[in-house]
Amino acid sequence: MTDPSYLDRIADEWRERATELADWTMQRLVNRTDVWGRYLKKQHRTNQEGVKNNAITAPFAAERGKVFLKSSSLEKHFKAKDGGGILGVHSTSKDGASRWFGIDIDLHDNDDLSVTREGNFVAARAWWQVLVDAGFDPLMMDSNGKGGYHIWVIFQHPMVTKTVRRFATELVSDFSKRGLDAAPDLFPKTFRVGKHGSWLRLPGRHHTHLHFHRVWNDELWDEDNRWLDGHEAIDRILRTRPASLEVCEKAGMERSRKTICLDFDGVIHSYKSGWQGEGVVLDPPIHKVDVAIRQLRKNFRVVVFSARCRNQEGIEAIERWLAKHHIEVDEVCAHKPPAFVYVDDRAVPFTGDWEETIAAIHAFRK
Repeated sequence: MTDPSYLDRIADEWRERATELADWTMQRLVNRTDVWGRYLKKQHRTNQEGVKNNAITAPFAAERGKVFLKSSSLEKHFKAKDGGGILGVHSTSKDGASRWFGIDIDLHDNDDLSVTREGNFVAARAWWQVLVDAGFDPLMMDSNGKGGYHIWVIFQHPMVTKTVRRFATELVSDFSKRGLDAAPDLFPKTFRVGKHGSWLRLPGRHHTHLHFHRVWNDELWDEDNRWLDGHEAIDRILRTRPASLEVCEKAGMERSRKTICLDFDGVIHSYKSGWQGEGVVLDPPIHKVDVAIRQLRKNFRVVVFSARCRNQEGIEAIERWLAKHHIEVDEVCAHKPPAFVYVDDRAVPFTGDWEETIAAIHAFRK
């Protein structure tokens, strides 16, 4: 049994560093602030029907878009002494970018003899070394004190989620050779634009066990102190070196670019003949639009969304027309995507004044 005085000391050290850790988390780990994960207090983990639920996606649905994750909330997480209020952060932004990926090698059932603390550690340590050899600075953590391990890899720049997931999946694809019966959980998990994605518990106190994350000591000169806790663990977390763009790209990941969404008719296609149906695109491009899109794609992900995209016929007509005129975009979208900015020839910009906006709508060209 863990000495209560030891736990009190470790808890005090995490509380003392809560502001530093919250600032670091906001800068390095938070992909989105509109949703996050939160573990419930023990007395709230079973509902009136007897169904158990340890965690929720916060905030409640009615509060989304009004309440956002702040550093003060993260500070409360790092100050927590019990299992309530423990937070997790989502592994993917709204537009499919990730600042990090995580590996969760878990052990929940002590009676499962096919999964052992030692076996989990051997696998975690091997993947940690592969990452180190590839130029990353992975954080390997003892997540629950019972044979569960987390590995976090942090990036200097947000990377395209699907390429991050691909790399992580390939990394752990040898799990059976590492002695595991199943692949570990990966973050990000499968992702679709517009969905919340998956979240992983932040370092700090465990939501159930009386345990604070310990961090693997990668300093070769200190072989006798392989697991760091308290201040030493926090120091190691805060000095983690985010992987450079060069390291990430060498591993097959792609740098994420903010999305610009272009309307098609009147913005790319000159649309002189007017509407002839979704699949009928008769006119030439707007002057120099090909040059403009090439320039934009150096810094942005450029996608097209149009009323034509209501069916597959319209999407394919746009794609054929773009290919015919040698105009390359990143995607023709079936649904309006989250974007940094939208470019539309039939749009009224909102300036914050509704009276001006209504007047602009009435004055808008027919």
